Amino acid sequence: MIKLTNMEHWLIEQARLSPNQIAIYTSEQRINYDKLLEQSLATAEYLSSLGIKDGDNVGILSDHNYKFWIIVNALWLLGAVPVPLNTRNTIEEISWQLKKVDAEFLITMNKETWKYESVQNISLDDFNFLENNFKPNSIGHSTFGVYPPVRRTLHSSLIMFTSGSTGKPKAVVHTFKSLYESVKAMDSFFSLSPNDLWLSSLPLYHIGGFMILVRSLLSGCGVIFPNHLKHEAVIDAMAEFNPTHVSMVSPTVKRIIDEDTEPNTNLKYVFLGGGPLSPEICSKAIDAGYPIVKVYGSTETCSMVAALNSSDLYIRSESVGFALTNEIKINIKDDDENAEDTNDSTIGEVLISSPTLFKEYYNDQQSTQTKIVDGFYHTGDYGCLDDEGYLYIESRREDIIITGGENVSAKEVEEALLSFPGIQENFVFGMEDEKWGQIVCAAIVCENLSESEIKSQLKEKLAGFKIPKKFFFVEEIPRNEMGKIKRAELLRRLNLDEA
Repeated sequence: MIKLTNMEHWLIEQARLSPNQIAIYTSEQRINYDKLLEQSLATAEYLSSLGIKDGDNVGILSDHNYKFWIIVNALWLLGAVPVPLNTRNTIEEISWQLKKVDAEFLITMNKETWKYESVQNISLDDFNFLENNFKPNSIGHSTFGVYPPVRRTLHSSLIMFTSGSTGKPKAVVHTFKSLYESVKAMDSFFSLSPNDLWLSSLPLYHIGGFMILVRSLLSGCGVIFPNHLKHEAVIDAMAEFNPTHVSMVSPTVKRIIDEDTEPNTNLKYVFLGGGPLSPEICSKAIDAGYPIVKVYGSTETCSMVAALNSSDLYIRSESVGFALTNEIKINIKDDDENAEDTNDSTIGEVLISSPTLFKEYYNDQQSTQTKIVDGFYHTGDYGCLDDEGYLYIESRREDIIITGGENVSAKEVEEALLSFPGIQENFVFGMEDEKWGQIVCAAIVCENLSESEIKSQLKEKLAGFKIPKKFFFVEEIPRNEMGKIKRAELLRRLNLDEA
């Protein structure tokens, strides 16, 4: 149960309620909430001495460790807005993102990091977070993080870039209210508790990873920071700390199942998201003892807004769950070529109304007004709702391939391919074609299967117009840390200009 009021800085309030509760676990140390507050205040005073102030947008380029969380809280204490950046991006991409959000400062954890022009580079490589010369003596709790309730609610709390898997990354602005409401919605379904123990198992520059930290803070429990996010470190952390809550993406779960890794005895929920999920993988994980919860959400919705418990997965294996927030509805337009009627329901664009929605795209009013209309966020995903309110995602608009006047769902073809033994991964996409408009293509990772064999088997599962006309056999499908396919990179590898 969430006890915080959202009227002051969350860490100040939580440290007052539970000063001795462990907030951070690592292999080397434990940090309670009182100590976490002390370190965050000291860091805030240091950053303030360098010129960071209320209202500044501040980039953070950090490895996956607990110091990231201290920096975020320090910025919140100052009224500044953290902008977590993907450490795997190129110099050009990071420079573009810093310019996009008008950042004047960039905090790094490595003094050797290339110096980014037009921003003040602050390296905390030599800053000792545990023992430092900046003690919060001259600036007390009453100075930091206390605002009038209205300002506290509407104050920007985070700028998070989308993955850019379907286009140029957008800078999504969230408020303290949207983050708070997201955790409250989750609390109402999963009864968060100070006795919970979260594993920080996703990148912190993605909303799924960032919200793990926010949930732990608001519920007053602990969060585990593994040494890094490679598969082996995550598994080791699960064995060492016995967490109750873990978030994963589909490839990670598949690897765990393939290796016959036993779930720890304390595990209550494994939240599985990050894109289309194979019902077969979900079922195998449940059979192996993993309490899988399939979730649906995005950066704009502040992570999950729908969830499907393990008990429902066998009944509604294709569903992404029931709404955690206010309302999910299906938008049907007469001129929408992606909408269609099925025997049971109507497929259209998924619209979401929720207090967890983002405030805006930074400095992009046109995109904001296009995506948020009359209080509903237009997701760009297509799906339907059943009679009980469970949501089914059919495809994204970009995944609809129109060939010879017929609409083909890339997801349907992908799942048909995955059902064949020997096919490990695949990605289905459309390629421009003079005769057909588009043709269906597939990039495939497989063993000992020829194109003719695959086509022959597909004829038993799919209509002829859905069977790929071109196959590309590859060693791997490039994905980002959240499991989403990096479409542009894959097409470059295939020497295709566009699809």
